[in-house]
Amino acid sequence: MDGGGNGRATGRERRVELRRGADRPRTEHAGCDARHGFSFGAHYDPANTFFGALLAHNDERVAPGAGYDTHTHDEVDLVTWVVSGELAHTDSLGNACVVRPGTAQVLSAGTGVEHAERCGGAAPVRFVQAWLVPDRPLQEPALARRDVAGELASGRPFLVASGSVTAARAGDGPLPLRRADAELHAARLPAGAAWTLPEAPYLHVFLAAGRAVTPAGELGGGDELRVSAPVVGSARVASAGRPALTAGPEGAEVLVWAMGSDLRPV
Repeated sequence: MDGGGNGRATGRERRVELRRGADRPRTEHAGCDARHGFSFGAHYDPANTFFGALLAHNDERVAPGAGYDTHTHDEVDLVTWVVSGELAHTDSLGNACVVRPGTAQVLSAGTGVEHAERCGGAAPVRFVQAWLVPDRPLQEPALARRDVAGELASGRPFLVASGSVTAARAGDGPLPLRRADAELHAARLPAGAAWTLPEAPYLHVFLAAGRAVTPAGELGGGDELRVSAPVVGSARVASAGRPALTAGPEGAEVLVWAMGSDLRPV
């Protein structure tokens, strides 16, 4: 992997940043412990407001009996991945469900939706939630869920959600996203397994559990890599040579966002 963990590669080189989960700003309140990948709430950093099309990337831990009461979202896709425990979800569309490890969920807020999220079991729940900004006209809100337990058990990478999939075509395949050039990939890799990551102008690699080795450094649970392709002219292009990672001795559960554009004005 070109560049390095310090994020200083520029020009025609691929830029790579390794960010530690321990360095994420935290919001702790009433049994909820949120660790933010980007500026969020009271934690504002003008140099870290988004990456690619991701506006938020929160690593959440919620104690039994605690959670987030009903609140509103719009103009964003909320993509939820449960690492451990049970997450109880309710929304203004009439959905009430419990999300467990092995289930992926996309709540497309669209023109506006209310939802609540609480720990749904006797043990704490840990979940990762990414907020993806759509690139198409606002539509009515919708909820989609998918059982990915079999694909996780295979030990191979798979496509979780994609902007090239419509709700009508989703079926048992990737969940639909409302951004055409965004995809979420995942894998629960066994020890020593290697993954050559997707090629895209923007890659956000998050280690949900375990350990993994990359040329930019070793990742532990909660750590992330941000990989930006070189700039040619006024645009980023998919870089030559695809980055890779290898699972450590305890394996690795990895979430990878591959995105074709970012949120800067054109």
